[in-house]
Amino acid sequence: MARYKNGINGPFSGKIGNAVGANYRGIDYMRSLPELTQKQPTEKQLNQRALLAMVSGWLAPLKALIWIGYQVFTGDKTPMNGCVSYHLKEAVTGNSAAEYAINFARAIFSRGELLISLIKEVLVLIEGILRIEWDNPSPSAFCRDDDKANVVIYNPAKQKFVTFKDVAQRGDKRVDLQLPANFAGDSLHVWMHYVNAEGNAVSTTVYVGEHLLS
Repeated sequence: MARYKNGINGPFSGKIGNAVGANYRGIDYMRSLPELTQKQPTEKQLNQRALLAMVSGWLAPLKALIWIGYQVFTGDKTPMNGCVSYHLKEAVTGNSAAEYAINFARAIFSRGELLISLIKEVLVLIEGILRIEWDNPSPSAFCRDDDKANVVIYNPAKQKFVTFKDVAQRGDKRVDLQLPANFAGDSLHVWMHYVNAEGNAVSTTVYVGEHLLS
Protein backbone atom coordinates (compact mmCIF):
# COMPACT_ATOMS: atom_id res chain seq x y z
CA MET A 1 0.00 0.00 0.00
CA ALA A 2 1.47 3.39 -0.99
CA ARG A 3 0.30 6.89 -0.24
CA TYR A 4 -0.11 9.25 -3.19
CA LYS A 5 1.13 12.83 -2.55
CA ASN A 6 1.27 16.11 -4.39
CA GLY A 7 -0.31 14.96 -7.61
CA ILE A 8 -0.85 17.87 -9.98
CA ASN A 9 -4.37 16.64 -10.62
CA GLY A 10 -5.22 16.08 -6.95
CA PRO A 11 -5.92 12.75 -5.21
CA PHE A 12 -5.58 9.59 -7.24
CA SER A 13 -8.88 8.00 -8.25
CA GLY A 14 -10.07 5.24 -10.51
CA LYS A 15 -7.89 2.35 -11.65
CA ILE A 16 -4.56 2.28 -13.43
CA GLY A 17 -3.18 -1.15 -14.24
CA ASN A 18 -3.21 -3.16 -11.04
CA ALA A 19 -3.63 -0.11 -8.77
CA VAL A 20 -6.80 1.57 -7.53
CA GLY A 21 -7.37 4.70 -5.54
CA ALA A 22 -8.56 4.33 -1.95
CA ASN A 23 -9.31 6.71 0.90
CA TYR A 24 -8.97 5.93 4.59
CA ARG A 25 -9.82 8.56 7.23
CA GLY A 26 -9.32 11.35 4.73
CA ILE A 27 -5.98 10.10 3.47
CA ASP A 28 -5.68 9.02 -0.15
CA TYR A 29 -3.86 5.82 -1.05
CA MET A 30 -3.02 3.67 -4.02
CA ARG A 31 -3.75 0.04 -3.35
CA SER A 32 -2.75 -2.98 -5.40
CA LEU A 33 -5.49 -5.35 -6.48
CA PRO A 34 -5.12 -8.98 -5.39
CA GLU A 35 -3.63 -11.15 -8.08
CA LEU A 36 -6.13 -13.49 -9.66
CA THR A 37 -4.97 -17.01 -10.30
CA GLN A 38 -6.24 -19.58 -12.72
CA LYS A 39 -4.37 -22.38 -10.98
CA GLN A 40 -6.50 -25.49 -10.83
CA PRO A 41 -6.84 -27.48 -7.58
CA THR A 42 -4.71 -30.60 -7.35
CA GLU A 43 -6.18 -34.08 -7.31
CA LYS A 44 -5.30 -34.30 -3.62
CA GLN A 45 -7.21 -31.09 -2.90
CA LEU A 46 -10.22 -32.29 -4.89
CA ASN A 47 -10.21 -35.60 -3.02
CA GLN A 48 -10.01 -33.81 0.33
CA ARG A 49 -12.96 -31.59 -0.60
CA ALA A 50 -14.99 -34.62 -1.68
CA LEU A 51 -14.11 -36.44 1.54
CA LEU A 52 -15.14 -33.52 3.75
CA ALA A 53 -18.37 -33.03 1.81
CA MET A 54 -19.27 -36.72 2.09
CA VAL A 55 -18.65 -36.96 5.85
CA SER A 56 -20.27 -33.61 6.70
CA GLY A 57 -23.30 -34.39 4.57
CA TRP A 58 -23.74 -37.84 6.08
CA LEU A 59 -23.59 -36.51 9.64
CA ALA A 60 -25.73 -33.40 9.07
CA PRO A 61 -29.10 -35.04 9.92
CA LEU A 62 -27.70 -35.98 13.36
CA LYS A 63 -26.52 -32.50 14.31
CA ALA A 64 -28.75 -32.14 17.40
CA LEU A 65 -27.79 -35.58 18.71
CA ILE A 66 -24.08 -35.01 18.02
CA TRP A 67 -24.18 -31.67 19.84
CA ILE A 68 -24.98 -33.60 23.03
CA GLY A 69 -22.92 -36.68 22.19
CA TYR A 70 -19.71 -34.73 21.54
CA GLN A 71 -20.10 -32.10 24.26
CA VAL A 72 -16.79 -33.23 25.82
CA PHE A 73 -13.43 -34.40 24.44
CA THR A 74 -13.48 -31.95 21.52
CA GLY A 75 -10.79 -29.50 22.69
CA ASP A 76 -11.26 -26.20 20.89
CA LYS A 77 -13.60 -27.71 18.28
CA THR A 78 -17.38 -27.48 18.29
CA PRO A 79 -19.16 -30.81 18.92
CA MET A 80 -20.04 -31.12 15.22
CA ASN A 81 -16.49 -30.31 14.11
CA GLY A 82 -15.14 -32.81 16.62
CA CYS A 83 -17.43 -35.50 15.23
CA VAL A 84 -16.51 -34.71 11.62
CA SER A 85 -12.82 -34.76 12.53
CA TYR A 86 -13.13 -38.19 14.15
CA HIS A 87 -14.92 -39.69 11.15
CA LEU A 88 -12.45 -38.21 8.65
CA LYS A 89 -9.60 -39.95 10.49
CA GLU A 90 -11.20 -43.17 11.71
CA ALA A 91 -14.36 -44.08 9.82
CA VAL A 92 -13.70 -43.67 6.10
CA THR A 93 -12.56 -46.26 3.57
CA GLY A 94 -11.16 -45.66 0.09
CA ASN A 95 -8.32 -43.62 -1.36
CA SER A 96 -10.07 -41.27 -3.78
CA ALA A 97 -13.35 -39.46 -4.30
CA ALA A 98 -14.72 -42.34 -6.37
CA GLU A 99 -13.94 -44.87 -3.62
CA TYR A 100 -14.75 -43.03 -0.38
CA ALA A 101 -17.34 -44.69 1.85
CA ILE A 102 -18.31 -44.69 5.53
CA ASN A 103 -17.17 -47.65 7.63
CA PHE A 104 -20.42 -47.97 9.59
CA ALA A 105 -18.91 -50.22 12.26
CA ARG A 106 -16.51 -47.41 13.23
CA ALA A 107 -19.04 -44.56 13.22
CA ILE A 108 -19.42 -42.89 16.63
CA PHE A 109 -22.07 -40.25 17.35
CA SER A 110 -21.32 -39.94 21.06
CA ARG A 111 -18.11 -40.03 23.12
CA GLY A 112 -18.10 -39.94 26.90
CA GLU A 113 -17.37 -41.47 30.28
CA LEU A 114 -20.62 -43.31 31.01
CA LEU A 115 -20.26 -47.07 30.80
CA ILE A 116 -21.69 -48.97 27.87
CA SER A 117 -24.00 -51.99 28.19
CA LEU A 118 -23.45 -55.44 26.75
CA ILE A 119 -25.80 -56.08 23.83
CA LYS A 120 -27.32 -59.52 24.40
CA GLU A 121 -29.63 -59.92 21.43
CA VAL A 122 -31.12 -58.05 18.50
CA LEU A 123 -34.34 -59.43 17.03
CA VAL A 124 -36.29 -58.42 13.96
CA LEU A 125 -39.95 -58.99 14.80
CA ILE A 126 -43.06 -58.87 12.68
CA GLU A 127 -44.57 -55.59 11.50
CA GLY A 128 -41.23 -53.79 11.34
CA ILE A 129 -40.25 -53.94 15.02
CA LEU A 130 -36.60 -54.12 16.04
CA ARG A 131 -35.96 -55.39 19.58
CA ILE A 132 -32.67 -54.75 21.39
CA GLU A 133 -31.83 -56.43 24.70
CA TRP A 134 -28.82 -55.69 26.91
CA ASP A 135 -27.14 -56.33 30.26
CA ASN A 136 -25.72 -53.56 32.43
CA PRO A 137 -22.52 -53.20 34.48
CA SER A 138 -22.81 -52.80 38.24
CA PRO A 139 -24.56 -49.56 39.28
CA SER A 140 -22.27 -46.56 39.80
CA ALA A 141 -22.01 -42.87 39.04
CA PHE A 142 -21.19 -43.94 35.48
CA CYS A 143 -23.98 -46.50 35.19
CA ARG A 144 -27.41 -45.58 36.57
CA ASP A 145 -30.74 -47.19 35.84
CA ASP A 146 -32.19 -43.83 34.79
CA ASP A 147 -29.59 -43.22 32.05
CA LYS A 148 -31.53 -42.66 28.83
CA ALA A 149 -30.96 -44.84 25.77
CA ASN A 150 -30.65 -43.27 22.33
CA VAL A 151 -30.74 -45.45 19.22
CA VAL A 152 -29.64 -44.39 15.74
CA ILE A 153 -30.59 -46.40 12.65
CA TYR A 154 -29.30 -45.78 9.13
CA ASN A 155 -30.78 -47.21 5.95
CA PRO A 156 -28.17 -47.03 3.15
CA ALA A 157 -30.70 -48.01 0.48
CA LYS A 158 -32.90 -45.04 1.39
CA GLN A 159 -29.95 -42.88 2.57
CA LYS A 160 -32.00 -42.03 5.62
CA PHE A 161 -31.43 -41.87 9.38
CA VAL A 162 -34.07 -42.63 12.00
CA THR A 163 -33.23 -41.61 15.58
CA PHE A 164 -34.95 -42.71 18.77
CA LYS A 165 -34.12 -40.21 21.52
CA ASP A 166 -34.64 -41.15 25.19
CA VAL A 167 -36.45 -44.24 23.94
CA ALA A 168 -35.77 -46.32 27.08
CA GLN A 169 -33.91 -46.27 30.38
CA ARG A 170 -30.81 -48.32 31.00
CA GLY A 171 -32.64 -50.25 33.71
CA ASP A 172 -35.30 -51.45 31.23
CA LYS A 173 -32.75 -53.78 29.58
CA ARG A 174 -34.93 -53.94 26.46
CA VAL A 175 -36.49 -51.69 23.87
CA ASP A 176 -38.84 -52.31 20.93
CA LEU A 177 -38.47 -49.88 18.03
CA GLN A 178 -41.15 -49.37 15.39
CA LEU A 179 -39.40 -48.75 12.08
CA PRO A 180 -40.86 -47.05 8.97
CA ALA A 181 -42.93 -49.36 6.79
CA ASN A 182 -40.87 -48.51 3.70
CA PHE A 183 -37.73 -49.92 5.38
CA ALA A 184 -39.02 -53.47 4.86
CA GLY A 185 -36.52 -55.59 2.96
CA ASP A 186 -33.61 -53.21 3.62
CA SER A 187 -30.44 -53.79 5.61
CA LEU A 188 -30.13 -51.37 8.52
CA HIS A 189 -27.13 -50.26 10.58
CA VAL A 190 -27.85 -49.73 14.27
CA TRP A 191 -26.04 -47.80 17.04
CA MET A 192 -26.86 -47.13 20.69
CA HIS A 193 -25.59 -44.88 23.46
CA TYR A 194 -26.70 -43.39 26.80
CA VAL A 195 -27.20 -39.88 28.11
CA ASN A 196 -27.58 -39.34 31.86
CA ALA A 197 -30.73 -37.81 33.37
CA GLU A 198 -29.06 -34.39 33.66
CA GLY A 199 -28.02 -34.41 30.02
CA ASN A 200 -24.39 -33.53 30.77
CA ALA A 201 -22.71 -36.93 30.44
CA VAL A 202 -22.84 -39.58 27.73
CA SER A 203 -21.48 -43.00 26.86
CA THR A 204 -19.52 -43.81 23.73
CA THR A 205 -21.59 -45.14 20.86
CA VAL A 206 -21.86 -48.92 20.51
CA TYR A 207 -22.35 -50.35 17.02
CA VAL A 208 -25.19 -52.87 17.35
CA GLY A 209 -24.62 -54.30 13.88
CA GLU A 210 -26.29 -54.66 10.49
CA HIS A 211 -29.75 -56.22 10.43
CA LEU A 212 -32.14 -57.09 7.61
CA LEU A 213 -35.66 -55.86 8.21
CA SER A 214 -37.87 -58.54 6.72
